[in-house]
Amino acid sequence: MPFRSYDTLRVFTVVARHESVTAAAQELNLSKASVSYQIRKLEDELGFTVFDRKG
Repeated sequence: MPFRSYDTLRVFTVVARHESVTAAAQELNLSKASVSYQIRKLEDELGFTVFDRKG
C-alpha cells in the first residue's frame, strides 16, 4: 500500500522541530487537537508510534 499522508508528514516535521504539539499548532495555525489527530493518523498508517508522549 503506498504512503498517502503527506500532510501528516508535514505536521510531524513541525512537531519534531519544536518538540511541542502546542508550538507546532501555533505555527501551522491549527488546534492542538487537530495536530494530535494528524500525528495519530500518521502512526496508524505507519503502524508504530513516532513520539514518546509525556504528561
